[in-house]
Amino acid sequence: MRNARWTVVATVAVLVVAAGCSSESTDEKTADTTASATAGPAETSAGAQAPGHTLLERAAGTWKYIATPGDTTLDTLVIKDGKATARGSKLSCTGTFVPVKENGEESATITYSCQNGKDGGRGLGHLKVKPDGSSLVIDFDGPAGGWGGPVDSYRRA
Repeated sequence: MRNARWTVVATVAVLVVAAGCSSESTDEKTADTTASATAGPAETSAGAQAPGHTLLERAAGTWKYIATPGDTTLDTLVIKDGKATARGSKLSCTGTFVPVKENGEESATITYSCQNGKDGGRGLGHLKVKPDGSSLVIDFDGPAGGWGGPVDSYRRA
C-alpha cells in the first residue's frame, strides 16, 4: 500500500514539476535554467548525490512546498544537521530526523513538534530525497488508527 502511494505521489510530483507554470514564457524558463546551472559549488554539491553522501546530507538546505499552500501546509522546510524547521501560514514546527533503513533503502523518520500542539494530522513522517537532490517528500503516517496522513512534497528553494 505504501509503495503504491509513493508511486502515485512521485508521479504527480514529476507531472507538476514537468508542467511548470504555463504562464512563463520560454525566455523566462531559459533564464531560470541558466540561473540554476550557474549556481555556486556549495548549492550544486549539496543537491547532487555523490558516493558517501547520506540521505540527510542530500536533504540539507531550504525547500519550498510544490502545491498550493493551505492552512495545514508547511510551505518552507529548512534542514540543517538533521534538524528540520518547517513553517506555513498557520503552522510552525520543528523536529529531528532519525536515520533508518526501510526495505533495504536509506530513509529517515521525523515527528514534528508544532506550536499549539497541532501538526496538521501528520504523525510520524518518512523522508525520501530524489537521487539528484532536486526534490524531497515526507510521507506521513497520520493519526493512529487512521487511513494515513499528508504527503509533503518540496523542491529546492
